[in-house]
Amino acid sequence: MSIDHDRRFKVLLHEFFDEFLEAFFPKIYQALDLSEKKFLSEELFADMVEGDKKRADVIAETKLKSKKDVILIVHLEAQNYYQEDFSERMYLYYCMIYLKFRKPVLPIAIFSYDGVRDESDEFVVKVPHLMVVSVFHFLKLELSRMNWRKFMNSNNPAAAALMSRMNYSKRERVQVRLAFIRQMINMHLGEARESMINGFFETYLQLDKEEVDQLTNQAKKLPEEIQEEVLKWPNSTYDRGKQEGIEQGERKAKEQVARKLLQKGMSHAEISELTGLSEAAIKSIAIAGE
Repeated sequence: MSIDHDRRFKVLLHEFFDEFLEAFFPKIYQALDLSEKKFLSEELFADMVEGDKKRADVIAETKLKSKKDVILIVHLEAQNYYQEDFSERMYLYYCMIYLKFRKPVLPIAIFSYDGVRDESDEFVVKVPHLMVVSVFHFLKLELSRMNWRKFMNSNNPAAAALMSRMNYSKRERVQVRLAFIRQMINMHLGEARESMINGFFETYLQLDKEEVDQLTNQAKKLPEEIQEEVLKWPNSTYDRGKQEGIEQGERKAKEQVARKLLQKGMSHAEISELTGLSEAAIKSIAIAGE
């Protein structure tokens, strides 16, 4: 079954947007007043390059600490093949969103794919043989080029989840999972949010039985006060780790996100597109919350 990368990343970013910026763009995080943040309805734009409908993955309006408005767009690129026109598409998204809102726009691209590449972070508009008209830059996050060890003690839920897409070898898989579990224990996120983060992580890094045995042996070498907590995670993963249990946990997390988006005034159709829940299910959640 194919993985819906867009939906998984959208749910993660909507729930942990502040933490995402804090972990990966700390200077920007420090400059923003995120108490003023609100997610905007995702606007559909005609893609002038491909002649299709495209959607910026997350659009959030907030303020700088100077109280000036700013809009952030975060676009996910999960394709495993090189796309020569990607920088141009980022430029078009930027222009379209700026023209609609007429506010400063900060564009961010997340590259999440297998293998390591050095993606461009600019698009140059020029008249051949005459002059450069303008140079457009955007921020980029290439997960496969990042060392997971930098985030193994971050206690940041966004960083913990995204370690699963970072650069690690096959023999490091158990260590990455163990680092993830230890962070989850420290963060105390609550059942629904833990299920969301764990579901995201296991989409990209799920241990086989031999690796679970390795993790159990490593956990037994940890201090007693956290050993028991760590050992609960692989067991619960594979007792609940029957697909039925994982899906149930993820549904609870999606329902929690849906409640928050209903409070922000999003339409049932938009919430359905974001979470994957049916509009009927979202209507039931809305009625229950009245």
